Amino acid sequence: MSHARHPNLVDLIGCCAEGTNRILVYEYLENSSLDRALLGPEHKTTKLDWERRSAICMGTARGLAYLHEELVPRIVHRDIKASNILLDENFMPKIGDFGLAKLFPDSITHISTKIAGTTGYLAPEYVLGGQLTMKADVYSFGVLILEVISGRSSANANWGGMQKLLLERAWELYQEGKLLELVDPALEDFPEKEVIKYMKVAFFCTQATASRRPMMSQVVDMLSRDIRLNDNQLTAPGFFQDSSGLTSSNKKSSETGTSHQMSSVPVSITHITPR
Repeated sequence: MSHARHPNLVDLIGCCAEGTNRILVYEYLENSSLDRALLGPEHKTTKLDWERRSAICMGTARGLAYLHEELVPRIVHRDIKASNILLDENFMPKIGDFGLAKLFPDSITHISTKIAGTTGYLAPEYVLGGQLTMKADVYSFGVLILEVISGRSSANANWGGMQKLLLERAWELYQEGKLLELVDPALEDFPEKEVIKYMKVAFFCTQATASRRPMMSQVVDMLSRDIRLNDNQLTAPGFFQDSSGLTSSNKKSSETGTSHQMSSVPVSITHITPR
């Protein structure tokens, strides 16, 4: 981590290993984390206008592109979420908490690993098959974009009494041509065309088939350049949610007793609790 240096990564200043104590010392970020600014008590006093929100998305995308495509060996973060995006005094985002990260040598295509991460951000192929690629981070980033725009947590599955994940509800609104209904009411003035483009980029990032998701450098291009996204190439997202009480046909997880479903097909997965 001491060699990973980028404006959108938290700087590791030093470390200490003494007896059973293990301490990492990182730079101090004045505005705490994105989840506190966006979803916590601070959101009432923190002014997150569209300029800041779009800059947070762009900066996070650039940080991930560096980890995935520029750093040697490459790093898959595995836990991209609002609480791990820290904000400096100017609200510039810096990716933090590499406790679950994996080194990803060029000689391999995927890593088979025990599932770790946060519910609501996990890519379906990673949850269901345990196969980790960089596209798992891309999926998490897509969910993060929707959180930044909507001002809602991906873990909040209640939409006016409807039990739906943020990604699931966003996709429904996209199909109905009502995407702007997802926008945070606190975001009073915003460029509609650009906001819709960001949400479409989120859908490209969260497609159910991992190979169809873009690389993070492509995501940076889509967000930063004035280009028209081809909706005809967009396929449905993959998602899963706790479906207990919604259907009686699901099989229970042997480890946790929790039922989940991906899209409309019942499956059984290990439930990952938020860190």
